[in-house]
Amino acid sequence: MTESDPPILLETGFYRLVEGRHGRFLINPRDTVIGRSLAVYGEYSEEECVVLCQILAPGGVAIEVGTNIGALTVPLAHHLGPDGLLYAMEPQPLIFQQLAANLALNDLVNVAAMNMAIGRESAWIGMARLDPEIEINSGGVPLDQISSQGEMVRVQIARLDDVIDPPRLDLIKIDVEGMELDVLEGGAALIQRFRPVLYLECNQSASEILIPKLAELGYKAWWHVPPLFNPENHAGRAEDVFPNTYSFNLLCFPEENAPKVEGLEPVAGPSDHPIRWSGGGAARDALEGGEAHHPLP
Repeated sequence: MTESDPPILLETGFYRLVEGRHGRFLINPRDTVIGRSLAVYGEYSEEECVVLCQILAPGGVAIEVGTNIGALTVPLAHHLGPDGLLYAMEPQPLIFQQLAANLALNDLVNVAAMNMAIGRESAWIGMARLDPEIEINSGGVPLDQISSQGEMVRVQIARLDDVIDPPRLDLIKIDVEGMELDVLEGGAALIQRFRPVLYLECNQSASEILIPKLAELGYKAWWHVPPLFNPENHAGRAEDVFPNTYSFNLLCFPEENAPKVEGLEPVAGPSDHPIRWSGGGAARDALEGGEAHHPLP
């Protein structure tokens, strides 16, 4: 593969329009993770995308809670096709604008995009108003983080059970910076009704509350720990600008319909987390010294 920069189609103001593996993306190059990955490699967390597309069949229905600018939303929507449906939730207004732009740029009409947060109850809260001129990991901003200038924006929080009534439901993907338990509790009726596959971020501080909750819901879980750098990236770049950086995710199937999962470590218990692993197999050895995609507390 020849090394090259992802084509820049437009550059103006804060943003850059690039051509990537899965389509066109309006990015902010100052975004230190998702924006940077798309700017350098023309893709973001490709291993995660591959796994999710293996789970979902064309024509399926999925929910993505915490979409950011749609780096995974776009390929998932393409994969689901015109007969599929993807609900996409993103609370940050500025980031939601980019998400909406990326859906339009890729001619995607099978995505129901919602500018809201998802939690265990309905409410309004204040969160940081992002400054597009500063470097920041926009995907790592908790809802209650206050900006250095004290500027806040009101954000609606709703329960999944209150805002979605899908015809079917095959997958719920959750990446919400510590609010994963809130999402599960606010969507408990949907989960019990449809028994979808669950795929959620689980940093070390959350494992002792999330893992028991998943067991309570009747799910078996496996660790999926994709590196942020893909050696076979779209731009053909050999340099890893995210050294030793991984996402820590739980792939969960309902106990009554759990398949045989090969190549992933089963969750051993509430205190189990890849950041604590040492030895015991190639997957664990590869993670020694690794860092989380989002900084751990």
